[in-house]
Amino acid sequence: MEQIEWECLEKELTKEEKMAIRQEVIQKCQEEAKQQSEDRQIKKSQLDRFTVQQAMEIDTKQHNIMDSRRDKVRKEAMEALEEWRVSNTHDGNKKQVTDKPKSEGFKAKYITGPQREQNGVAITELPPSDDEWEKDEAKKDSIKTNEAKDNTGKKVNAPVKKPPVRKPVKTPVKSEYVERKKEQVAKRVLPRLRQTTNLEITHTPRSFPTPSRESQAEEEQAWLKNITLARRATGFVSEDLRPEEQDPQWCKAKGDEFFRNGNFLGAVSAYSHGITLSDKFPSLYANRSATHFALGNFNKCIQDCSTALDLMKPACESNRRSRAKCIARRAAALARIGRLNKAIDEMKAAGKLLPEDESIKKDIYDMERAWEQNPDSD
Repeated sequence: MEQIEWECLEKELTKEEKMAIRQEVIQKCQEEAKQQSEDRQIKKSQLDRFTVQQAMEIDTKQHNIMDSRRDKVRKEAMEALEEWRVSNTHDGNKKQVTDKPKSEGFKAKYITGPQREQNGVAITELPPSDDEWEKDEAKKDSIKTNEAKDNTGKKVNAPVKKPPVRKPVKTPVKSEYVERKKEQVAKRVLPRLRQTTNLEITHTPRSFPTPSRESQAEEEQAWLKNITLARRATGFVSEDLRPEEQDPQWCKAKGDEFFRNGNFLGAVSAYSHGITLSDKFPSLYANRSATHFALGNFNKCIQDCSTALDLMKPACESNRRSRAKCIARRAAALARIGRLNKAIDEMKAAGKLLPEDESIKKDIYDMERAWEQNPDSD
């Protein structure tokens, strides 16, 4: 195959041609977006019409069920009424009363048994209103009057029609007290909501944990002066440090220097100030525990060793030697306060971390010999 080197990777077009292509693409995208919007609107309208149609069909079914039940009950009632009329006829005379009200939508037929069977007419009747009921009663009274005239030949007065009794309209009882309370509630002006603010409180700095007393002010000042002089004698005063020296690493280096020179009090002050700046450095606690051990503060040494071991988590290979030294130092401090049993266990744990350290093996041997000589030790 013949190898051809391309001069460019895209089509060479002028600025006007690029603008024309861009306009065509934009117009095409706009038309597609418009068509999609119209399609969504058409689909939404179709779904709305379908929803309305389904709702109308459900309502129609419900109405048909209700109408069929009502017609069934009405038919049973009319049949029972017709049977009662037939059973109560006297002398075999059968009456047929047909009322035709003015309204076209209301038709009621009262047909006797045989004629009803011949015509096969299904009785459908709506409940009469009050006016129609009164008209029916008046017609019945007139029929009874005419029958009485034919039978006796005498004029019988029609019974007096009693006016319908209307129930009294209930009027709500108004109370002046209730109305007055409503007016008071409507005119009541609510107070404005309280505005919330933050109050800043600054307490006077104090070196002592007890409250300040005027009677003890001179003694406290004298004590602070003596403490300051003692700290200056150790060679480390935190108040004299420059801003760039307010660093835990610098305090650690300064404490190590004091420790090598034998200034254990200065080393303790340097390590303590570094811990005040940051209490997450295990090396500060470990070195201060060594200083306390040199000063004979064995309980403080045990406490600093425990804190350093808590900060050396998770346990890994990089801090294995530091953990072993802290455990061995804590074991030595326990032995110095007379707790040989726990000291032996601690020293054995340190020996497991550093099995090649001969000094730890020698300390374990010495502690076991001391335990054998004094088994009553804790």
